[in-house]
Amino acid sequence: MKKYLLFIGILLVTLALVAACSSNGNGTAATPETNNEVAGVTPDAGNQAADPAPPAEVDSEISGDLFIWVFEESLGAPLVAAFNQIHPNVRVDYEHIGMTDQREMVTLDGPAGIGPDVFMQPHDGVAIAINDGIVEPFPADLQARIEATVLPTAVQTAVRAGRLYGAPFQTENIAFFYNREFVSTPPTTFEEVLEFAREWNDPAENRFAMRWQVNDAFHNYPFLTAFGFSVFGPNMDDYRQMPFDGAAVRQGLEFHNQFRTYFDFATEDVTWDSSVAAFQRGEVPFTISGPWAIGDARANGIDFGITRLPTMAGNQPRVFSGATIAHVSSFSENKPAAFAFVEFLASEAGARVLYDTLGTLTALNDISGIPGLSDDPWLMGIQEQAPFSNPMPTIPEVDLMWDPMAALFTHTWNGSLTVEEAQDLAMEEYRTALALIGLSMDD
Repeated sequence: MKKYLLFIGILLVTLALVAACSSNGNGTAATPETNNEVAGVTPDAGNQAADPAPPAEVDSEISGDLFIWVFEESLGAPLVAAFNQIHPNVRVDYEHIGMTDQREMVTLDGPAGIGPDVFMQPHDGVAIAINDGIVEPFPADLQARIEATVLPTAVQTAVRAGRLYGAPFQTENIAFFYNREFVSTPPTTFEEVLEFAREWNDPAENRFAMRWQVNDAFHNYPFLTAFGFSVFGPNMDDYRQMPFDGAAVRQGLEFHNQFRTYFDFATEDVTWDSSVAAFQRGEVPFTISGPWAIGDARANGIDFGITRLPTMAGNQPRVFSGATIAHVSSFSENKPAAFAFVEFLASEAGARVLYDTLGTLTALNDISGIPGLSDDPWLMGIQEQAPFSNPMPTIPEVDLMWDPMAALFTHTWNGSLTVEEAQDLAMEEYRTALALIGLSMDD
């Protein structure tokens, strides 16, 4: 349901501050200081004792109406209030649309004149959005400001041919979770994890040292990178370079398969509930997951830590680094205000709202201005893995990578194919997928 929030900014020259009033949906007034309460934020969501934001430089030049889509209902009111402190002459309406639905909806609603000026999506939809022509490239000066303040790995997820098409404002990657009830110090090698499993496992009691999504390509990619595997070449932009049949993949699969003995379930039985959720319930010493797994573990009172992935054969695994991207729709009728909003999202002011409301990790290089974030042990554990990450590729062919990669782990884990047979099948599936869109690895 679309919510229309009217924010009337009154610029106080002597104080350079804006007083903003909004409706919280119950007919009562809410100031920016009470937006977290209006949004229904619980004490566990972010840093409720955050210091007040420093006065922002007010920009009265940008004005007009702006319509945005937000991926969480609770984000709408506080984001708009904080934005209006900087841009008091912009009237902002918002609607809650699920993040994975926004891009496809823009392709329909945009041409019809009912779409948003700003929408948000995961990193893996950027290439499609660019190809579909629904996102506006950033002006050069704004691109330079984003590149100067946002993590390079996040920025790369929104760049095509040197042009920036979105503002990364949240970042995420997987890391290693451990339960302090079972281990006081996390293992630094996966060989140690295997040794721990030999002592700790008890299949009769359904007790297994590590549970994770064993055949999901995103979560098992580090088993390949630890041995030198990379996708799409050194710049991750050449669809012809996908060495599923290489030695790095063979070594990674062989290492991965050692865990089958200590987590003896077929892939179809390794559900979220039987893997990561089991860790969140306090039943498992170790798992591999991302920041999305923090909330339930905390709510369940689990004493856990997060750190970078242990090494494999002495090598540090690399993971994919993803981001949430804010785009200016090509159909926007107020692009100056839309660009101002996406820049706000990727700024310290926007990061404060996101952390206070959702407890999410900003994509900014410098987090020192976000109260509580640098003291957040779980997000800082996620960030420990960040230097050992690869940005998600932005070429359209990235969508063709996932199924063949997942099949590598599915067939070898279940024993339906040998490692070499699984590699050959992955290459065949990838080549077939390319051929269906008129491409070839031999081009």
